[in-house]
Amino acid sequence: MSGNGMMTNFLRPFFRKARGASFALPGAVSNRARILAIDAGDLTDLLFHIPLIDAIRRRYPGSRIDFLLPESHAPLVVPSGLARQCLVYNQSQLHPWRPAYGSLLRSLGKTGYDVALVMALERQSTFELAALASGAALRCGPGDGKSWPGINCEVTPPANDSRYRGDRPAYLAPFLGLPTDDLRPGWPLPEDRLRQTAQLIHFNKPAKHELLVGVDAGLGKCGKGIAQQNLHFIVRQIESQVPCRVLPLADPANEDRLKRFELQLGNVPPGLHRDTLLETVLLLSQCDLFVAGNTDLFHFAVAQGVPTIGLFTAEDTAEWDPGDSGRARVVRVTRGERVDIETLMAAIEAVTGGRSNATVTVMRVEEDEAEVPAVAPDHD
Repeated sequence: MSGNGMMTNFLRPFFRKARGASFALPGAVSNRARILAIDAGDLTDLLFHIPLIDAIRRRYPGSRIDFLLPESHAPLVVPSGLARQCLVYNQSQLHPWRPAYGSLLRSLGKTGYDVALVMALERQSTFELAALASGAALRCGPGDGKSWPGINCEVTPPANDSRYRGDRPAYLAPFLGLPTDDLRPGWPLPEDRLRQTAQLIHFNKPAKHELLVGVDAGLGKCGKGIAQQNLHFIVRQIESQVPCRVLPLADPANEDRLKRFELQLGNVPPGLHRDTLLETVLLLSQCDLFVAGNTDLFHFAVAQGVPTIGLFTAEDTAEWDPGDSGRARVVRVTRGERVDIETLMAAIEAVTGGRSNATVTVMRVEEDEAEVPAVAPDHD
C-alpha cells in the first residue's frame, strides 16, 4: 500500500485472511453476506452511501450489515434500522501507531466479514487498513490506484469530474448486484419519530398558511460561508415577503454558532428540540423550505426532497452542486458583490412550487434594499 508499506508490514498479522480470499463481481453480496460499512466520519459522505446500504438491506434481507462509525453519528444510524450492530470508534483509536488501533483491527477480524465498504469519496488510508483487517475478500472504497491491498475494488470517476458528488456512490451499484432503480435517495427515518415530529410542528406552528423555513448558518464543506449578518438580512427579506416561521438548524457539533445566529432572530417556534443529530434531521425533513450554504444539512435536505436553496460561494465547486432538480436551486454569491433578492425570491418560488407566493406578491424593491453585500466569508 503506497505510503503505508512500513505500517502494513507492522500490522501484517491482521491481514492474512483478507489477502488469501477471493470474490466474484457481481455475486459477493448475497443473503448470507456479512458486510462492514465503514463510516470515515464525514456526514455528507455517509449520506451519499446510504442508498447503497439501504438497497442491500431490502434486496438481501438475510445479509448482516454492521457499521463502524464515530459516536456522533450513532444517534442517526441506530434508529435507521440499517445496522445489525454498530461498532463505535473515537479519534484516539485511529492513530496507526497506538495500541488502541491494533485493538480496533483485532476486534474487526474476529467477525469474519465478506464485504467491507469504506463510505468516503476521498482516500482514507486508516480505514483502508480497517477494511483489510476485517477479513473481507471484497473491499470497496476510494483510492488513487495505489490503494491495494487495502482497497481492491474502486470505481474511479474521470479526471476533473464535475458531476454531483452525491451521485458517485451509485456507480458501484451494478458491481454489487444492485439495479440502480433500487437506490432511493435520502435517509431512512423512523416512521414513528416522523409522525411525532410532524405533530410537534403542528402545535408550535398552528397557522397552516405559514411555511416552516429551516436555515443553517454553518460553514460549508469548503470551510467558508456567508457571514451571519448577511444571512440575517436574507432571512428578514424572506420573512417580509412570505408568511413563515424561521427555524435555525445545524449539526449539533456547531451548537455555539447556531446559538449566536438564533439570538438575532425573532419568532422562532418554541418546543422543537434540536439537541441530537436525529432530532435535527427529523425537523429538517418537515421543513417547507430550507436555506443554507454548502453544508451537511444542505445535502440532507436535497436528498430528503425538501425544497432547498443553496447559497454557494466561489469556493463551492460544481461537484457540490446537485443541479436544478425541481426541488433545489443554487444561488451563487461572490465576495464584494450583491445578492439580488428578487432572483432569490424567484428561486424560492420555483422550489416551493409557487407556495411561497400564494398570499404575498413578490414586489420589486429599490436597489439599495433589494441587494446586500453578499459574502463576507466567515471563518469563525
